[in-house]
Amino acid sequence: MTYDDMPPLLPPSDMPAVSTQADLERTWRTLMGDLGFADRRLWLLFLTREGRVAGPLLSIDNLADGPWELPVEDLVTICREILDGPGGGGSVAMLITRPGREPWHVGDRAWARYLTAAAHRVGGRVWPVHRANDVELAVVPPDEAGRNRTA
Repeated sequence: MTYDDMPPLLPPSDMPAVSTQADLERTWRTLMGDLGFADRRLWLLFLTREGRVAGPLLSIDNLADGPWELPVEDLVTICREILDGPGGGGSVAMLITRPGREPWHVGDRAWARYLTAAAHRVGGRVWPVHRANDVELAVVPPDEAGRNRTA
């Protein structure tokens, strides 16, 4: 899929269900639109048990080049509180974005490992972490994520 033939952004209730990694990547591409980021940001997408987008897309902005300033337990708690709330259940998918066109570097790989570990601690269905910069949005390869056990 190219960005020229990207489907339009729909209300969450009208978006197609996410049941595969390819569905998730398509959803991230739709939600992100044209790539280009002002800062490093973590995006959290909550999905119902049926794979429907649940609630707003959350972001944590102005993150450091590495995950050392965001304790993993804080991220897990945020996700668990939302997933355990009214109408709870489901899962969370994570996308880390940053500005620039440079190849993926050590900071990006550190974020990938951190987010993969956090996703496993949240529990439920574990989606592969995705990453994006100003030119590319892609799933993090398993060897960079630090685990191979994902949805």
